[in-house]
Amino acid sequence: MKVQNVSFSNPSFFGSRVKFDVQGHIGTMYDNLHGQTQQYTRENILDTVEINNVKKILVSSVSGLNSQDSSLFESEYNCACRMEKLCGNERVKFYPLISCQPGISKSTSVIEQFLLDDTFVGMKFHPTNTNKPIKDNFDIYSKYLALAEEKGLPCVFHSTTDGKSDPVEIIRLAEAHPKLPVVLYHIDLMASSEQMTRTIDNIANSIKAGKSNLFVDISWLTGLFDNAGENRDIIKLALEKIGSERILFGSDTPITEMGDKEKYGKFADFVEETVKEFYKDKPDEAERALNNIFYDNAEELFIEKKWNKKPVKNNKLPVKKGTSGLHISKSGLCLAAGIAMIALAGYTAKLLLNDNRKS
Repeated sequence: MKVQNVSFSNPSFFGSRVKFDVQGHIGTMYDNLHGQTQQYTRENILDTVEINNVKKILVSSVSGLNSQDSSLFESEYNCACRMEKLCGNERVKFYPLISCQPGISKSTSVIEQFLLDDTFVGMKFHPTNTNKPIKDNFDIYSKYLALAEEKGLPCVFHSTTDGKSDPVEIIRLAEAHPKLPVVLYHIDLMASSEQMTRTIDNIANSIKAGKSNLFVDISWLTGLFDNAGENRDIIKLALEKIGSERILFGSDTPITEMGDKEKYGKFADFVEETVKEFYKDKPDEAERALNNIFYDNAEELFIEKKWNKKPVKNNKLPVKKGTSGLHISKSGLCLAAGIAMIALAGYTAKLLLNDNRKS
């Protein structure tokens, strides 16, 4: 699906450009920026994104990405049960990511229970919040990625050089699973200019060498509005080194500023204006890049799944399991098969009895 062209003469505030946001959240977490516990709801997301012409959004539960020592911790199982029931509305479709806890969970058995249908479109990892560094738990993270590849689910990672969610470790994981799309949220959150440049170079080199299938989202590169110049430079460097085909629009909504519909719109405008600056005097290339970033890349990765040739079968609003006449459980199929076999056996016996009587 290709989104419509947008006039270059007017800003897109409150969103003339159609968007697929790859980073939305519900649940409860501790907000370090404001020093308090925050709870985010479905309604918080809709209130922010709907007016900004977001048609689709990936949503994960932050409750399932807390440390096991935290009073806010929620298990993989309980978190996934809640997310199964999540849906948007007739204007904004929600696509849930399953929150994963490698290091807390020693195997993928819990997650596997929820991947028997197409409810979840990807796996979400936050080594910083779960307090399970990738470098210390590499093997179990790799098992989750192996499961993701088997099920056709892209993986998204909170990415920041903090000793837990380090981009170099995420890249190493991605290179162990070179076909699987792996997305680095924030590229390298709040990194210095020098560190951010190194991270972008590392990503670009891995892709060019054919070692990985890496992507980035451009939310919260540095302070959203305090460091506009630095953010602009990072986006342009990513366009130059990685290319628009591997950049995704994400917001982190409704966390902090991205829970404000006007600031959300201004951030989207900022991204659009930066891309147009990069492709100055090349309007066709700019428009193609904007379509890639704001919609097409996410659509191809998470919905069409061209990388895996395994598309999401139901691209409609989520339906609660068991409420659709088309949904038949495995036990239901087994029961139906048993009834059919009994009926067939009865019919065969009747034929044999009639033949005996004739004889």
